Amino acid sequence: MQLSDWHQKYLLSILKKYEAGQASPAEVRFIESYMDSLDNLNTGSDNMEDSSGLQDDIKAELLKSIRQPDGKRIEMPFVKTMQLSYRRRMRMWAVAAAIALLLAGAGMYWWLQHARGAGSPMLAARTDIAPGGNGAVLHLSDGSTLVLDSAGNGTVAIQGKVKVIKENGMIKYQGTTSEEVYNEVTTDKGRQWRMVLPDGSGVWLNAASSIRYPLSFNGKERIVDITGEVYFEVIHNEKQPFKVRVDKHVIEDIGTAFNINAYTDEPVMKTTLVEGLIRVNGILMKPGEQAQVGVGQDQVTVSKVDNPADAMAWINGQLSLESNNLQALLRKIARWYNIDIKVEGTLPETGFIGMIDRNVYLSDVIKALTVYGVNARLENRTLIVSAK
Repeated sequence: MQLSDWHQKYLLSILKKYEAGQASPAEVRFIESYMDSLDNLNTGSDNMEDSSGLQDDIKAELLKSIRQPDGKRIEMPFVKTMQLSYRRRMRMWAVAAAIALLLAGAGMYWWLQHARGAGSPMLAARTDIAPGGNGAVLHLSDGSTLVLDSAGNGTVAIQGKVKVIKENGMIKYQGTTSEEVYNEVTTDKGRQWRMVLPDGSGVWLNAASSIRYPLSFNGKERIVDITGEVYFEVIHNEKQPFKVRVDKHVIEDIGTAFNINAYTDEPVMKTTLVEGLIRVNGILMKPGEQAQVGVGQDQVTVSKVDNPADAMAWINGQLSLESNNLQALLRKIARWYNIDIKVEGTLPETGFIGMIDRNVYLSDVIKALTVYGVNARLENRTLIVSAK
């Protein structure tokens, strides 16, 4: 399986940071947990060379999976030139393969378990939860609603001179009106949606999110209201600034692509700038920066983020495990898989890192979490989580 350019950059950044001794505690734990998993393959053998065939397979998988944007294989000089023992070199290749396979799908942990023939009790019981999918509800100006995922392609609604058209799994608008009337699109837990606003700006709604907007932007400003998590690619217009309102906070576009995470069950609102410029409550941001505002507060804190792509993971079909807080990560999982979370005991205080395919079943997410000392079992649609 060939990884995308985005995945390649993410993978190489982790490997290089680890090799240079600059990895975060979460990154070190991520890598060394896979080292331990690899060692488990060799139970009963004190000689790493006994499994050199397996190591060659892992190395071959890595070289197949990781390529430069021009299609050429990526060499790993920082591994080749390190003066390491044979055992250490093999472990480094295993680490590289582990991360590559995790980013490609369900992860090295899954691969290792199946390589040994070990099954998951959850899978054995055939109890699993499917991932979320595309779907939303359109709330029209007359108060009626339309379930978009079940609507056919073509014109799905007409409001005066304005048509709502569905095509390629998204909606867009055709026509204008001088009346001040609004539509709203909402997504439930386990649903996401893409759309084009009347001004041509692109919008992606994550699970349990909403956006309210006029059928035509006729005033001096283009203003929309959101809840949850929404990604914007705004059509810039100096004469008609684009503004996003989140409760009492205002994000103003200056020719921009940005992500806003403003769930009501999160302690802070996060706005991550991908490209262009924006202002958050009047404070200017640059690409690669993230603004945070605490619930009930006005003060904006802007800082550079190590991995701006993390905020874009869900747009790119990935579920990011990057988090310094397990409870926050569990809330994200609950929204996408439309489940409830119950915590038993005290959870481990550790950072998390990694990406997995957003389309995997919940059992694969659980397996990824086990690397960090988290146990989980599913009862109906409640995930019960505890420390190992």
